[in-house]
This record gives sequence, structure tokens and C-alpha cells, in this order.
Amino acid sequence: MVGRKLYALMLAALMILAPAMLAVSAFAQQQPVVITIGALLPLTGDLQSYGVRAQAAVEFAVQEMNQYLEQKNAPFRINITVEDTQTKPDVAQQKFNALVSQGIKIIVGPMTSAEVKKLKDAADQHNVLLISPSSTAVELAIPGDNVFRFCPADDVQSKVIGEVAKEDGIKAVLMVVRADTWGKGLADATEDVLKSNGIKVLLREEYNPENPQFSVVAGKLADALQKAAKEGYNRNEVGIIAIGFKEVKDLFKEAKGYPILGQVPWFGSDGTALLTEISGDPDAAQFSEQTLFINPIFSPATTQETQKVNQYVVQKTGSNADAYSLAAHDIVVAVTLAILNNGTQYLNDPDALVNAVKQALPNVVQSQEFAQFAATGTFPLNDAGDRATADYDLWIIMKNSTTGKYEWTKVGKYIGNQNTITWETLPNGKTYPDMYKATFTGPIKTGGVGGTAVIAGIIIVIIIIIAALLLRRKPSA
Repeated sequence: MVGRKLYALMLAALMILAPAMLAVSAFAQQQPVVITIGALLPLTGDLQSYGVRAQAAVEFAVQEMNQYLEQKNAPFRINITVEDTQTKPDVAQQKFNALVSQGIKIIVGPMTSAEVKKLKDAADQHNVLLISPSSTAVELAIPGDNVFRFCPADDVQSKVIGEVAKEDGIKAVLMVVRADTWGKGLADATEDVLKSNGIKVLLREEYNPENPQFSVVAGKLADALQKAAKEGYNRNEVGIIAIGFKEVKDLFKEAKGYPILGQVPWFGSDGTALLTEISGDPDAAQFSEQTLFINPIFSPATTQETQKVNQYVVQKTGSNADAYSLAAHDIVVAVTLAILNNGTQYLNDPDALVNAVKQALPNVVQSQEFAQFAATGTFPLNDAGDRATADYDLWIIMKNSTTGKYEWTKVGKYIGNQNTITWETLPNGKTYPDMYKATFTGPIKTGGVGGTAVIAGIIIVIIIIIAALLLRRKPSA
């Protein structure tokens, strides 16, 4: 009798609990899977400005994409985990290992080619996808690997530098080069372009980014420029190309001690373009303006999304979004859409998901769906997984006549498929070529070059004084 009552009670309880259990089960099934994407960005170090802006851009992309996934009733959402590489390859390796240990298999970044090179073999070995917004070294353009780059390689940027120098009438250059994967690769490509344009490379001085010793570098530049002056080069015919990151600011401070180095034009790269570390330093900014330090940077298409991302980046960082932060945003968009259209069946299989994303990316970045959210527009990828085409904006630092502050000012655009430059009229009514012709005229003055010459002069004076004192001494009795 008791058994029957107990059975009846259990049956009644089951009938009551069953709907609730089914509801819980259904709720669990409806909860979207969270896919965490990693980001290796230089929030400190030589490219801190770029990294901070890129972090804001990817955060905005995550917000947008999750809203879109919710609208589409997609079975997943995305999350981002950002790690600071300090712009150092060894630190990037540590942070890469930390992300992979968490099961993260898709990573935005790193931003520098030296960091990408450091991680490439491990990424291929462990099937981790690296998608960099700003690595440009030519040697990393390798088909079939696990590295994609949403920016053009430096074989394009080198043409920009060479074309600007050619238009300026440059006949010879001195080069200062950051001795890492990116710096040496860009310098090699630039040398080839310069030589094909009939421009001689009189000096190539490489420096260790960990210990640049710019006092020595500046002295060598001054000596080489004096020699060029003696060979008959005028101020508008010889230039200095500085390929580096924010440490170029310190090079400028040393260069100010050699008046001869401020007499000729300087050329930079995307490693220094738009860096607030340079424009915000009074000495470096003044030297940049004096030498019309001109810098190219990848110039993607402008879309409605560009303005939205820029507004968010300005709100978060106080600075406008640069091309590479916009590209970082687009990486998150492309990965999300690749998963949505080609990987929802692999949400619980990380390796299969990586393979699905790799397969889908070339089509995604040219799709209309991507165009809705892309801050850099649609674009093709080449066989190496890099952005295949690109234009470049050209920037110099000028003092704002209203605020009195030094600011980056766009002066022109390089059109990639035409290999031509169009120049803009600036607020002062002039173009960069107008300013160049007015600034760099006549012979290079070699007197009072400072630095090495000053030290040599002091030594000579000391020797003369000592000699005079010795001559005045009377022999002892």
C-alpha cells in the first residue's frame, strides 16, 4: 500500500517538474556559444599610439557584431581578450602563449612584422590564425600559412617613398634604419626603388631598437651630409630617410644638435606617420616641421562606417582613428561574418572553426555583407593573404596658426594603381611642392655643423691652451 502511494507521489512530482525541466533544457539550447577572439596589441612601447586606437576600434567592432548576430538570431556571440605586447616580440610570444592556453585560436595582430615573424611558426604549428592590421614586411608574404594581413606589404610603400623623393628632385639619400624584420625589409625594398629611379644611397645606418645610440647615428649622418655637400649636392638634392617607430623622436632631438641635418628634407614611413609621440614633443615636432618630414600611411576607402568607428576611437582615446586601427576593426568584422556564413557547425570544434574562417576570408572581405560594416571598404586578398591593392596618404607636421600646436597635416595622396601623387592645397594656400621649393634652396652650409665638429673644436682649443701653458713654464733651477 505504501509502495503504491510513494509511486503515485513520484509520478505526480515528475508530472509537475517535467515541463520545468524541458523549459530549462530548451533555454540552455537557445543560449549562444561565446567565441573569444584574442588581440595582441602594443598598448605600451614604440607603437603605443597605434595599439591604443586599435583596442578601441576592435571593442567597437565587437559591440556592432554582437548586435548584428542578435538580429540574425545567430547561435554564437563574440568576445575579445586584449593583451599588451609592449611592441616587443618576446613579450608578444608570452602573450600569444597565454591566449592559446585559454583555447583562443583566432587573434587580431600582432601589429609589427617583428612580432608576427616571432609567432608565425607557432601559429602554423598549433593552427592559430593571426590576422594583422599593420604588419607589412615583404618576407612575411607567404601563401598558405596561418598569417593574414589586412594591409598592403612594403613592396607597395617603398614605391610611395621612392615616388615622393623622385618628384622632389632628390638625387641621393642617407638612410637610418630600425634593425628589425620590418625596418630592414622596408629599407631593402626602398633601396631597390630609389636605385631604379636613379637615386643614390650614400649611407645606410642601421640601429638596434633596444639601444639605438642616436648621438652616434646623428654624428654619422652629419659627417655623411658634409661629404655630400663637398661633392656638390644642394639642399634640394639630398634627403634623409628615417625608417623607425616612435624612437625617431629621439633621433630628431640629437639631430637638432647638428644644424646641417636641419637643412635638408627628411622622409619617414608608416612607422612614424601620425604618431602623437612626435607631434606632441616640441623639439621633435619643430624639427619635423623644419625638414618637412613627410610620411606615407596606407589609405583605405572611406565609408559611413569609417565615421562611426572614428567617433568611437576619438571618444575613447582623444585621437582620430588611423588606417591600422580601422583595419583592426575590420578584422573582427570579417572573422565574425566568416564564422556566421561558414563556421556555425564548428562552434565547438576550434581547429575546424579556424580552417573554416581561413577558407571564407577571401570571399568575405569582398562581400556586400562585409561592406555594411567595413571601415576600410571591401578589398581583395592576394595569394599570401595580404591586402592586394592600396593608396597612401602623405602627412607632415605643421604648427596650427590658431592654436599654436603642432599637428599632423595631410598634404597629398599616392594613387597605387597609377603610381602617381596628387597634392592638396593647405590652409596657408600652398602645396607641399611649393613649401619644398621655398624651403630647400641653395647649397648645403657646412660651417658650424655642431656635434662632432664642436667636440673636435673643443679638443683643439684644449690642446692649444695646454701647449701655451707648457711653453710659458720656466725650466726649474
